[in-house]
Amino acid sequence: MMTSAAIGACVGLLVAAALGVRYLSQVQEAAAAKAPVETYTVATGPIRSELAYSGLVSSVQQATVTPPSAGMLATVDVEVGRTVRAGDRIASLASESLPLQVQQAQADLQAAEARRAQLLTGPRATDVAGARAVLAAAEARLAQLSTPSLADVAAARATLATAQASVASSELAGDNSRAQLLGAIATACATNFSFGLPCGSADVPLSLDAQAAAESFLTSRAGDARSDLGARAVAVLTANAAYRTAIGNAAAARDNVAAARAKLEALGNPSAAEVSTQRAQIATARDTLEAKLTPYTEADMQAVNATISRAQAQTAIAEANLARTIVRAPFDGMVTQRMVEPGTNVTLQTPVLMLAAKGVEVRITLRDTDAPRISAGLAAEIAISGEERPLVGRVRQIAPSGDARAHTVDVIVAVDDPTGRLRPGTLAQVRLLTVQKANAIIVPASALITEGTAARVFTMVDGTVRIRTVTTGLADHLNVEVTDGLRAGDLVIVAGQNTLHEGQAVRPAR
Repeated sequence: MMTSAAIGACVGLLVAAALGVRYLSQVQEAAAAKAPVETYTVATGPIRSELAYSGLVSSVQQATVTPPSAGMLATVDVEVGRTVRAGDRIASLASESLPLQVQQAQADLQAAEARRAQLLTGPRATDVAGARAVLAAAEARLAQLSTPSLADVAAARATLATAQASVASSELAGDNSRAQLLGAIATACATNFSFGLPCGSADVPLSLDAQAAAESFLTSRAGDARSDLGARAVAVLTANAAYRTAIGNAAAARDNVAAARAKLEALGNPSAAEVSTQRAQIATARDTLEAKLTPYTEADMQAVNATISRAQAQTAIAEANLARTIVRAPFDGMVTQRMVEPGTNVTLQTPVLMLAAKGVEVRITLRDTDAPRISAGLAAEIAISGEERPLVGRVRQIAPSGDARAHTVDVIVAVDDPTGRLRPGTLAQVRLLTVQKANAIIVPASALITEGTAARVFTMVDGTVRIRTVTTGLADHLNVEVTDGLRAGDLVIVAGQNTLHEGQAVRPAR
């Protein structure tokens, strides 16, 4: 049997066990009664103040290129998408005679400058000698007109004899050609079909009608050149052509005889016109020689300088007119649009091409209340859809005045976009980084509850809610800086604060 001591011990153990189970149950019930909350451990880190705006992407510089003069567009030398440099030829107008005008003006200028150089240098010995030689030759020619040399007479007689011999030879050739033609006609007429020849007549060469009849026969089916009749027709036409040639040669030879005889007769008996012409040539040669020997006068130099000035002006005008037929790129960029095609008549206002400079910028419109927070050179980030890494930019220009009605200010942000990811005409998200801190106490923006100008956070201390009033500083789109009221390591509640109260038991949500 159990002793009373053993029984007492057992009862004690049972009571202790029952109390332990009850305490554990109470602890579990208390823990289950605590509200689950999401918490964030306060830490230090970088934070920056941002202004976020949407803006329109546009080219840094864009221009509609128009021709420098009116006319017909001759060429468009670039296609859409082509990159050009400032000054590159991108189109041209029809220039017609302008290049020749430039060449003529330049030639006139060179001639005038050469004339001035010649005046300054004075007469050259070779020029004087040449002028004297020309004068001597002209005087000798005049003397020769009145008293020809024996050699000239002999040459003229030889020329006449040669021409006379040529007449005899050509007349003999003509007689032979006539006989051959008459023979060919007789052979053709011996057939029953003479294709229109003047059979029995010695009237040659053939008349045009007879020649045409023979040629027509050859083109007919019966006149095949391989047939007997065709061969006879070919023989007649060939002999007729040879006879006509012989007649022409004889006539030319007789003309040569007449010319040679006239030249022979003219030797020693010149006409008054020949003598007058030769004396005029002598006078011209004498004037030229005197001009070579006489130094220039002041009037000569003034005249040549005036000629040079006119030539320079004409050259400049011609070159300017020609230059205005070339359409050139006003700056480095890319051709984005082509408005007209060659053959179009254009004026100074006709758009030919659209040119956009390489590089883009983003134009944004700020609220006037944000404008004091920015300045030229302020850093910016431009988000690219589908990419984590934003582009880097800086504020390049702030409008000197805003829109009083809309209470806005226009701002231009220059963007470093070397790969061309931003396209003109699209929208971009811009964040202007107004202030940055490297080591600030920051909490998620969702942890703050604001009422007017006051801000509070709910913290969890030993499983209990503690409400703290805080002072905030910088803020971005995710976090807020707390300058007073929190320390690193504090647990702040970031969700469900509106249902909590001071001293409420809470537990971290799993």
